[in-house]
Amino acid sequence: MVLNFFRKEPGENPGGGINVVIISAACCIPGMKPFDDQAQQVIEQAITETGVEARVSVIPATTAYFGGAPKEVMARLMSDAESGRMGVPAVLIGGKAVSYGVPRLEDMKAALRGAASTTTAQGGTK
Repeated sequence: MVLNFFRKEPGENPGGGINVVIISAACCIPGMKPFDDQAQQVIEQAITETGVEARVSVIPATTAYFGGAPKEVMARLMSDAESGRMGVPAVLIGGKAVSYGVPRLEDMKAALRGAASTTTAQGGTK
């Protein structure tokens, strides 16, 4: 089954708020789960501290590879893997990649605020 979380306009979420997607490699490399957990904690803290309404989803890298993520994100992840780097978990906010690897809190807060202001400017809700 192919899931594509990006058919909507970037950042559009039928339930309201910003879409945050974590691309996880734990499906293929179980030892990556602690990094996914760290990423999720950082994102949840950023959401709490900014007050931005957001919905967080975790998708496996295999789903992302088969159409669940933008091609440029998958190209970056593949390039990183070929170079011996791990770009996962990757974090997308409003359909745009904002982090490769465990994200930093300040970066996530800035990305959430930016996505929220873009959504508000386009007539969405904050």
